[in-house]
Amino acid sequence: MSNFQPPSTVIAKKATLIDVARHAGVSPATVSNAINRRRYVETSTRLRIEAAIAKLDYIPNLHARRLRTGKANTIALLSSMPFAVSSGPSKLGFMMEVAITAAMAALEKKLALILVPPQSLSVENLEVDGALVIEPRINDPFLGGLRRRNLPVVSIGRPPGLEEDVPYIDMQSERITALLLAHLTTCGAQDIALFIGNTGRSAYQETEQYYQRYAAMRGMIPRIYHLDEIDGENAGYQAAITLHRDYPQVNGVLILVDTFAVGAVRAFDQLKVSIPGDMRIATRYDGIRVRETWPGLTAVNLHLDVVAKLVIEQLFALMSGQVLHQPCLSPNAELVIRRSTHPDALATSTNT
Repeated sequence: MSNFQPPSTVIAKKATLIDVARHAGVSPATVSNAINRRRYVETSTRLRIEAAIAKLDYIPNLHARRLRTGKANTIALLSSMPFAVSSGPSKLGFMMEVAITAAMAALEKKLALILVPPQSLSVENLEVDGALVIEPRINDPFLGGLRRRNLPVVSIGRPPGLEEDVPYIDMQSERITALLLAHLTTCGAQDIALFIGNTGRSAYQETEQYYQRYAAMRGMIPRIYHLDEIDGENAGYQAAITLHRDYPQVNGVLILVDTFAVGAVRAFDQLKVSIPGDMRIATRYDGIRVRETWPGLTAVNLHLDVVAKLVIEQLFALMSGQVLHQPCLSPNAELVIRRSTHPDALATSTNT
């Protein structure tokens, strides 16, 4: 019978806050103050504590810290816009462009920024101190959940029906629509259709309202197509097929969502409808899709880096208890002219 015994497995004991305090020669309260930065700790003492943390490989219990301080040191960026629209194949869509600037600002405040997928319609279990919501729709599930929890929240775009309750950045959708429609008309489009989403976001509402007025002013029959955001490019493709079948005389389309616009270009190409000879197309967001599509799509520079700075500054102010003055206007957009409206265009820019 063998007397061999396998070596025992030694599980290292995790260092505790008390261990760090003992090693640094200070009280546990001082260690806590140094970690959480709630009170001033002398530099020499802080350095001893940091050295002890490194030597003992101490990992703070974040859940316990949240229970103790009531803070998660985290903010969230949310959009109920389907992934096919807000990011999609390029992974560099509207949401990602906002996220880059917001993340940098959050890091400067020693906060983490998390991105919440559009499919995650429940925010009840999010451990965050505040949130940014991108262009909420009517009865937006994210916005509703955040407000039920009384969390500080700021919206990029007017929150439909909640303008008096939720601080927001006014994206000036009506002004942008006026800019794009005037440009399409200048480029020779006499009969202009409109493709927008069907979720009642403020950008859709304001665009449709101005388009109706513009059509009436010019004696133009309004042709409005409400597309399902979930269908992404295919929604724009199918709408363009239907438009050309039913109204072949239409020679201009304002397509508010860049994803829809890319699908429409594909449809017109298959139908042998030349762009911009027979059809002029303009869209709103000047993202990577519109630049990589052929022909390149005339769009609008929304200055999302500036918008992101504005909205996160508002969120930080709200989180600190300040009262915000509303609304806050986004910077004036710039028209970026490409070949979808002008055959000789080389991505020139025009201020509103």
